[in-house]
Formats: sequence, C-alpha cells, structure tokens
Amino acid sequence: MDKPEGFGAATTGGGDASSITVSTYQEFKDALSLNESKVILINGTITIPEYQAISKRVVNKTILGLPGATLENLSQSSGSGILTLSSGSSNVIIRNITFKGPGAYDIDGRDLLTVEGCNNLWVDHCEFQDGQDGNFDIKNTTDNVTVSWCKFTYLLPAKAGGSGGSDDHRYTNLIGSSKSNAPADGHFSVTFQNCYWADGCKERMPRARNAELHILNCYYNTSVDNSTAIGLGGGPNNTTCYVENTNFDKISSVFKSYASDGGVTLIQFENCINPTNNIGTVNKPSYEYTTYPAEEVKDAVTNESCGAGANLMIDDSGVVTSSCDKLSIAEQDLFSVKFYPTVFNETLFMELPQSVNEPLTVSIFSVTGKRVFTKTFQKEYSNTKTLALSHVNSGMYFCKVTHGNQSKVYKVIKN
Repeated sequence: MDKPEGFGAATTGGGDASSITVSTYQEFKDALSLNESKVILINGTITIPEYQAISKRVVNKTILGLPGATLENLSQSSGSGILTLSSGSSNVIIRNITFKGPGAYDIDGRDLLTVEGCNNLWVDHCEFQDGQDGNFDIKNTTDNVTVSWCKFTYLLPAKAGGSGGSDDHRYTNLIGSSKSNAPADGHFSVTFQNCYWADGCKERMPRARNAELHILNCYYNTSVDNSTAIGLGGGPNNTTCYVENTNFDKISSVFKSYASDGGVTLIQFENCINPTNNIGTVNKPSYEYTTYPAEEVKDAVTNESCGAGANLMIDDSGVVTSSCDKLSIAEQDLFSVKFYPTVFNETLFMELPQSVNEPLTVSIFSVTGKRVFTKTFQKEYSNTKTLALSHVNSGMYFCKVTHGNQSKVYKVIKN
C-alpha cells in the first residue's frame, strides 16, 4: 500500500518533505517537535528511558522504520510506555516499526502507542509486542484512523498482582477510555485492515464504545484461555461495527457486549470464517477499499515476508521498495529459496528451488537499506549457490529474492 484506505484515507503525513534519520532517544524526540512537515527515519533500536515516554503534539509527520527499527521501553514500573500523540496532533503516518514493551502488568501504566488526540492517522506494517497496559490505544479527540497490516502479540506471560486488579491484562487495543469519551463528532472512526491478533492476546481486539468500526481481512489466532476478540459497548452515541472477510481461526469468544456502557451496539459479520451472530444491521462503509476472500486471509496476513508486521523494505532515503504487496497468495507460493546457515560467518549458501523457470536475482541489504550484494542466476534446477560475504560487517541483513514479478525477503545474521 502506498497510501491508506478506510477512515484514515486522507492522511498524507510528511508527504514529500525532506527526511531526517534518527538513532537515539533525544534525536527522535527532537524530530517529533519540529514545526515543519518532515519524514523521520528510525535507524536501529531506540530505548525509551524509564519515566521518559514521549508525549508530543505531532503534526504533518511520517515516521518510517528502516528495516529492523525498534522502539522499546522494558520498564514494568509506572515509567513504561513509548509514544503518545497528544491532543492537537494531526496528519501522522507511522510505518514499519516494532514497538516492544515489558509484558502485561496491570498497574494502570502506559501503552506502547497511545493516541490521545490525532485527526487523520495511518499506522501501517507495525508490530506491537508486550505492552504493559495495552499495545495500542485510541482515545479522547482522536478520529479518522486506519490501522493496516499490523501485528499484535504478547510473547511474555502476564505478571499478576498489579494495583489495577487484573492478573492477566494482555488487553491489546482500547478505543475510548470511558463510556463518555468520544471525539467531536461523537464517534471514533477506525478501520482495521489486514491486521493480525496473534498468540498471547487475551482481550480488546479491539474493545470500543462510541465508535464506528470496520474490521476488514483480519486474522485472529491466540491460544490464551477465555480470550475475547471484539468487545463493544454502545456508549451514549452508540457503536457500529462492520466485520468483513475476517478469519476467527483460534479464539475463545468472537464477541462480547458491554451493556454497562449503555446505548445501542450493532455488529454485522459479512463473509467471515467462524463468526458469531449478527446484532442488527450495519451499513457497509461507503469509502473505496481493497478486499479479498476470507479463505486467503491466513496465508496473506501471517506471511513473514509480506504479511502483517514490520517487514517492509525501506531504503535510507525513505523509499519503500517492497514489491510483494501486489501478489496473490498463489503467486507468492510458487517458489521458496533457502538461505543457510541463518547465522553465518563469511559464507552464506542459497539453495535454488526446483521450480525456477526465469532468471532469479538475490540482493542483500543492511538494516539501513544499503545494498551490499546483488547477483542474478539464470534458469537452473535444484542448485546450491555460494555467496561470499566476507566484505560485509557483522549484523542483521535482509536477502531479497526476485523471480519474475515476485519477491520474497529473508533475514540472516552475520557473526
């Protein structure tokens, strides 16, 4: 996707403004405060110090993670959290970043990403891991949001005994902080498109009130006991949710109604796998958007190279070079190249598949997007090739394989 669809379709972020690359906490914080439109490129891992989670009014910014970019705060104290878009924020794009927290611990701490007030927001191809209070919450005056190709997961067990009262607070996405909370027009308008609620998630996928939601081509697969996917309360302004072509593959309960929020709640499932019963009728969203059959959702969203999560190839000038977003599932499965060993010293081996019938090109990129190796192989069958990489530095690399109009990306590490 080169632009958002859904309720956040008007978002343009920093547009074609000049870019700035940041690799430290202070550089990132300062870049967010710039008055002009800007494209902010995150390089490497930035650790948020305890009690110093960033809360900023952010306007006309695109925040792009270069391959491997991570924002983390591993504190389980009340000093958790990473980034809050405060009231008055507008026109923000956040893409290709892994947000990493300390694990769920219910002390009413912070979420990995909190949006207190942002009109026009696109969050795309991000992965949210182990938020303390939640992974990504949308509150207060926030409106017109698209969340696409994002993965939500809890890799760490929940910590019990917190002052908030829940011993298992792996609650991932809250929309509206109370039944009286709503933006100016009365409804949080949010599209979740091609998102993946993965193992470890327990509730709030999402939980909302005073909202109009569109959940499109999403995938649910968590082994947590008594897990609940969608939780809705009406609130004084009522809530509607249109769930389309979505696969509830492994979840204890698809839907929970919160009558204590008051108001009316309507939810409709259209062409879904393992849905529950509709409650009333919800109008299909009127905006234009791309969809595909629910039967293809699992393979598309869980694909490690092209699915949900922080897996885009972005070069050091901020250009997204991933090409697999236009492939069908069948095309993606035509070939599979094996790189070994995953952790190598000077030599990396590549095993070509039996099905190669066109020239195949392998390019290797650093985490900053710099190309360090490229070679094209002609039509061959079941051949193993040796890639001499003694000239590259230690670290993680991305191997992009192109065959015809298809591409896949593999990760390797050099000692």
